[in-house]
Amino acid sequence: MMETILKKRERHPDEILTEDSILRRTTEVARPIFFSTLIIITAYLPLFAFEHIEKKLFTPMAYTVGYALLGALAVALFLIPGLAFYAYRKPRKIYHNRWLEKLGEIYHRQIVALLDKPKRVLLPLLVILVAAGVLSYTVGKDFLPPLDEGAIWIQVQLPPGISIEKSKEMGAELRKAVKQFDEVSYVMTQVGRDDEGAEAFSLSHIECGVGLKPYDTWKFGKTKADLIEEMSETLSTMPGYTVSFSQPIIDMVMDQIAGAHSDLAIKVYGDDITDTRHIADKVVNVLRAIPGAADVAIDQEPPLPQLQIVADRDRIAQYGLNFSDVADMIELAIGGKAISQIFVGSKSYDVICRFDDASRDTPESIGNLLLTNGAGAKIPLSQVAEVKMTTGASTISREMNKRHLTIHINLRGVDLTEFLNKANRLIDKEVSYNHDTVHLQWAGQFENQNRAYKRLAAVVPLALGIMLLLLFAACGKFRQAALMMCVVPLALFGGMLALNVRGMTLNVSSAVGFIALIGVAIQNGVIMISHINNLRSRDRGFKQSIITGAKHRFRPILMTATVAVLGLLPASLSTGIGSDVQRPLATVIVYGLLFATVITLYVLPALYYLVEKHYLDEDAGAVNPEEPTA
Repeated sequence: MMETILKKRERHPDEILTEDSILRRTTEVARPIFFSTLIIITAYLPLFAFEHIEKKLFTPMAYTVGYALLGALAVALFLIPGLAFYAYRKPRKIYHNRWLEKLGEIYHRQIVALLDKPKRVLLPLLVILVAAGVLSYTVGKDFLPPLDEGAIWIQVQLPPGISIEKSKEMGAELRKAVKQFDEVSYVMTQVGRDDEGAEAFSLSHIECGVGLKPYDTWKFGKTKADLIEEMSETLSTMPGYTVSFSQPIIDMVMDQIAGAHSDLAIKVYGDDITDTRHIADKVVNVLRAIPGAADVAIDQEPPLPQLQIVADRDRIAQYGLNFSDVADMIELAIGGKAISQIFVGSKSYDVICRFDDASRDTPESIGNLLLTNGAGAKIPLSQVAEVKMTTGASTISREMNKRHLTIHINLRGVDLTEFLNKANRLIDKEVSYNHDTVHLQWAGQFENQNRAYKRLAAVVPLALGIMLLLLFAACGKFRQAALMMCVVPLALFGGMLALNVRGMTLNVSSAVGFIALIGVAIQNGVIMISHINNLRSRDRGFKQSIITGAKHRFRPILMTATVAVLGLLPASLSTGIGSDVQRPLATVIVYGLLFATVITLYVLPALYYLVEKHYLDEDAGAVNPEEPTA
């Protein structure tokens, strides 16, 4: 809006601008401004379809951008014309940016040369389109970029069946080892289950919270990933410690989502605990061999020694005993039984009786415990039951009433999709099991990624369809609306190239960046093509209208892109806490917009010329058909 009024003043610096002239200029650009703003708002519609974590992160952004654009539209249509008229209505000297004018002259000459041979753009366009497809295939796919919380959370598994005293001792050794790193500010450990009892951890499990000093106090160039790698190497040399690294918040979130304290988990369902454990061990060995897999282990403790007492009902009846006599003896001797109560004020305490340690510390001594039948005869427990030591599961996990084991995996230096593809391929090849009784299921970030991508796959085409209808309403010709939509796959090239070059992944954050990029790219196309159509309606020459329209819209398109790039460049380069979500989004917009601007300025006029000339030639042939020759 400001550009078109400023153009009027630059062309007639010595004339007084009238309200009618400003009104005519305003109405010329009001329609494309209105529709281009609606198109950008429409581009953000997919963000309203998000769920769970991604909804919390990005839906507020969609509301903010939508309301901000509506406010900007109102300002552009109703406030800017009045302010511009007040500022430029009297004759005045206009400042001219010499560098920008030189760029405009260069661009004008290039457009004139390009329209002499417009088909020259087709081969570069085809190359860009193929390159965009290749880059989209090679880029890594993830759910969200790793979010740095400024702390480390370590899950530590100790040898099963450990005593509380030994567990506390090993916890102290763990704190001492971790505190030796200069970057660590504090270390705290918690043995066993948490205070709320939400986790069924045994005494052989330790959760360790590690606080970190500010990053600007670290050695130059050292990152949190480097610190985790050093910690992992140090703790791997300490016998009895199996560790996995995460962060406090995401550890809790992943536990709620997938039931595992890791980025990714695979659950092995089966009724036979022994067989399920055997298959899970094979899967662990396969996963550990895949590059990028870290902290691979089975969540549930391995089988522990167990004392089994198997009663023989026939022998019990033969000796004149009841099964309850055997059960009561075992309860009293080994577990202990309340025989009385002591009252202290308003409180009562049970008095527990059980056999001393010497009478119950071995299977033999337990087998020698005596039972008394109705005749007063003493019968050793070993005569009516088999007392033996064996191994068995210490915990049995169930989900949806099905037994399962959970294998947790953290990913380092590899994207989620690439790892899953490799893991599935190797598991199918190297792990054999009965698919009727046992089945494997992935959980964790994988579920979030699938859910978010399915939503986008359903909603983005719908949004593109609405944008196509808005473009048709803006220009009145379906071919021109389709022409502006053709910019979309070409604009993706810059963003995909930036993700590949910077080693980033295609995730929900970068997908939001592409959504914003599509809206801006189409907006620039609307501004240019609507102005060209407006010039053609004034009976200017077809080719001259394209050249003049491209030249007139060079400055506003260039300025729009420059402001957006400079505004988001710091976000695309930032590395501080909280920048992880915005960095991929900003990277896509910054580098994608650079390529999208070039495409809009050069490719769109050439394509417009080719498409419209084709229809003009057809119309001319229909009006003046060739006379048939005799």
